[in-house]
Amino acid sequence: MSEEKKYPKVIAGVFIFNDKDELLLIKAPRWHDKYVPVGGKVEIGETLIEAAKREVKEETNLDIENIELIGVEDGLGLEESYKLDDNHFVFADYRAIAKDIEKLKLNEEASSYKWLIVDEWLKKDKSKFGPYTYNVLKKLKESKENSEDKYKRALADYQNLLKRTAAEKEEFAKYANERLLHEILPVYDNLKMSLAHAGEEVENNGWLEGIKYVVKQFSDALKNIGVEEVKTIGEKFDPNTMEAIGEKETGEEEKDGIVESEVMSGYKLSGRIIRAARVVVYRHAIDNE
Repeated sequence: MSEEKKYPKVIAGVFIFNDKDELLLIKAPRWHDKYVPVGGKVEIGETLIEAAKREVKEETNLDIENIELIGVEDGLGLEESYKLDDNHFVFADYRAIAKDIEKLKLNEEASSYKWLIVDEWLKKDKSKFGPYTYNVLKKLKESKENSEDKYKRALADYQNLLKRTAAEKEEFAKYANERLLHEILPVYDNLKMSLAHAGEEVENNGWLEGIKYVVKQFSDALKNIGVEEVKTIGEKFDPNTMEAIGEKETGEEEKDGIVESEVMSGYKLSGRIIRAARVVVYRHAIDNE
């Protein structure tokens, strides 16, 4: 008669955390009173998650939630002091949150328990822990550090996104009216030109006085939305804000490159040029005689 084959036993281990991020480990007689997670063998007909919940309830009277797989460990080569039949396990380790730690009550499978944060557990001697428990603690620490790094990166990305969005909104708000301004500014120019040609008659003509007032209102409204006229006459020619459409010779060298007159006004919107001023510029004429 052939010898009956034996197979490893599957263990569902649960690393239970409370709302202070403290981890529960128990001392279990079957593991020589070393610190281990709550857990036990998976029974026929139940899933790993079902086994995890059942074992936690039986051993601690706790209910758990947010159950996540940490990893799987092959439990080979355990100390010979363990029973031969229990010398090969497959550990499926889970992380979970205790719903109400006030209900904690150990059964006969555990002698004591302790809540500590993972870093504090890792300060203890490895010999204080059951098989593979210390390895899982290191995984938990690495996972937390990775999660914190990801959170910090995600938070930084989100904050940068908010800044970019705010900047884009501000930029949009600044220049949203630019197209409309291109339609309106010629009207403003024509009103100013009408007054310029009227000369002294403005003071004695009620209709022209009204136009003058409208021009002032127009000017104030443009300033309120960030529009300013480019200063030209008497200024040094600036190719960034002006377009030279003519020259006027002068015998005065100091006037060379100075704007003599303005043909069409230029405008800036929030500091950015939206229409260059068209000007006539003095050019110093060199006398060759």
